[in-house]
This record gives sequence, C-alpha cells and structure tokens, in this order.
Amino acid sequence: MTGLAGSGGVRPGSLGAGSPGVGATRRLVKHPRESLLLAVDFRALLGDGELISGPLEVLAEPAGLELGTPTILPAGVADPLGGTLPAGCGVQFRVAGGVAPAEHRLTCVVGTTRGNTRVTVCRLLLRAE
Repeated sequence: MTGLAGSGGVRPGSLGAGSPGVGATRRLVKHPRESLLLAVDFRALLGDGELISGPLEVLAEPAGLELGTPTILPAGVADPLGGTLPAGCGVQFRVAGGVAPAEHRLTCVVGTTRGNTRVTVCRLLLRAE
C-alpha cells in the first residue's frame, strides 16, 4: 500500500475520507500506466466503536479505469503522518489504466456495523507527463 490519509486530506498515493461531508480536500494524480493500491480512511465518518462491515462498492466516473475489488483493512496500517489506521476503519482497492488527460470521480460506499451507509467522493487526475 502506498499510504493513507488522515482525517480530511489526501496524500499522494492515498485517498482521504474528507471531512464529515463526502468530499476529500485534495486530488490524487496517477499516470495511465500505473497500477496503484489506494486506501480510503473513513475514521472521520464513523462514530465511536463503529466499523466498516460491508457491503463495499467503488465507482469511477467517467468510465475507463480498472478498479479492483474493495476490501476492509483488517489490521492497523501506518499512515504517512505517523499514525495508525485501526482495523475496520479503512477500505483499500487497486486502480489502474485510464487515458490521460482526464479527471475521474471515485465514489467509495461502505456499510457499517451500525447499519449506516457512508460515502466518500475523491478526485483522480490522470496525467501522462
């Protein structure tokens, strides 16, 4: 995995959960030939003791990206800011392909242990330079 974002930001190689709203604050940039394992941090959207339980879905608009099957992060993963994402608070998936230049909207939808459905929307820029 290339990294995780803390509450609200997006770091290169990762997606953030955004604020308690649905949008992340920065965009991820990828080359069309790269295949990246990305992680979405949902901590800012989960209540105390609430975890991601599924179902999980990741959508890309417009079409053209190859998206791997999303999975719940099973163990604590270090983030680039020196913290650790607890098990059950993040989702990871692989993204590959695409044609540059383009901007895609990645929508990650998860179910939680409290029966909630949480959504994060992030931007992915494809650049060939």
